Amino acid sequence: MKLLAVLLEEYEDRNIPLPAVKPDRMLRCLLAERGLRKSDLWPVLGSKGRVSEIIAGSRSISKSQAKKLAAFFRVPVELFI
Repeated sequence: MKLLAVLLEEYEDRNIPLPAVKPDRMLRCLLAERGLRKSDLWPVLGSKGRVSEIIAGSRSISKSQAKKLAAFFRVPVELFI
């Protein structure tokens, strides 16, 4: 079963591209999907203000922040770049 899951995931990664979504929208979707709040991101991104600006779309996500978010959500870093 595990081998089948790995093979399927690799196939999807190679053949089915992720839809183009703005990083701030992706972040909002991931928060909603996992039942998290903006305050759950404060330790990841550093401050309440920074989280609010990113989610509002008035501040872009830096490469280091993208790496931290990818690790936190366990998703590819490309979702936030």
